[in-house]
Amino acid sequence: MITFKDLVVGYGRAGDILRGVDFTAAESAITCIVGPNGAGKSTVLKACSGLLRPRAGQVLLGDEEIGGRPPAEILRRGVVQVPQHHGLFPSLSVRENVMLGAYVNRKERARNRQRYEEIAELYPLVAERADDKAASLSGGQRRTVEFARALMLRPKVVLLDEPTLGLDPKASKQLAASVTTLNKAGVTVLMVEQNVRFGLTLADHAVVMEGGRVLHTGAADALLADPHMAQLFFGAPPRQEAS
Repeated sequence: MITFKDLVVGYGRAGDILRGVDFTAAESAITCIVGPNGAGKSTVLKACSGLLRPRAGQVLLGDEEIGGRPPAEILRRGVVQVPQHHGLFPSLSVRENVMLGAYVNRKERARNRQRYEEIAELYPLVAERADDKAASLSGGQRRTVEFARALMLRPKVVLLDEPTLGLDPKASKQLAASVTTLNKAGVTVLMVEQNVRFGLTLADHAVVMEGGRVLHTGAADALLADPHMAQLFFGAPPRQEAS
């Protein structure tokens, strides 16, 4: 699991973006962070993957402090981030793109080939389109290949930053199946998603952020059913209680 304790993060000399973030992404579950633009959602993922160094507080992988470590070191410890978009090399084949997920262990060729075959069983698209260029894939298919690549190092945690960005409803449905497959492989998923209904429907747990702070944590389905949350995110009026 990933735990954030009193996390404070900013960019350069600018002010703090995260102002004491506290929550835990449960092991082998899907946790979705939602909130308005500028809430600090993606900044949480960057601090987790090592792209940003905490100014204060902790990021814990299990009991191990990983906050502030170099990205490559965090990657080797089992935390993989899937980019927000344009994460594949379009001129490379599906197989080549997936195999790049094991680049830090590229000398272990036999082991990497075996892992590729295991992943191809999880994601049939990887086997069916192995020799096709990534440029020939649809948006949803590209996302599937990105998730397959993320599994090459047998990660403990996968970070997803706005996975539905730019996808149509059909591709988003395909994406949901790919995320579920990822999670069923035993991976903890921490996801930031602007499409709140999509994210909360898919997730087990939810974190609501605003202004660099956590406003609420709880079960995703309960949050989705909360009339006040519906008003906040979907513009729906709160249900009136019977008198």
